[in-house]
Amino acid sequence: MDNGHYGSGSDSGTNGSGRPNSRHTGSSSADDVMRICSCGCEIVVRTSWTTTNPGRRVRACSGNQDTHCGAFQWVDPLMCRRSKKVIPGLLNRLNQYDAAIKRAKERLDNA
Repeated sequence: MDNGHYGSGSDSGTNGSGRPNSRHTGSSSADDVMRICSCGCEIVVRTSWTTTNPGRRVRACSGNQDTHCGAFQWVDPLMCRRSKKVIPGLLNRLNQYDAAIKRAKERLDNA
């Protein structure tokens, strides 16, 4: 799971048409086309787990800190206000359950 927020604004890394600054290579299907960022790195799809964009997918430059140009484009549409409130709470609850299960397994292993 990636906890990062990619980019600083909704238009960063796009050209005037709203598409990422990239060139397409590979097959003709839009879903499996490899995208190459303008900096030469591959564009990858990641999931944002920030409070403001929980679970929202984003295409982002795959470069490391030295080569990452900051290009990104949201894959998913904006979420409604209610979803932004509900999803983080559900994820928090799920994480608490997972932690409780892990503690219970550790107690059983040490018994």
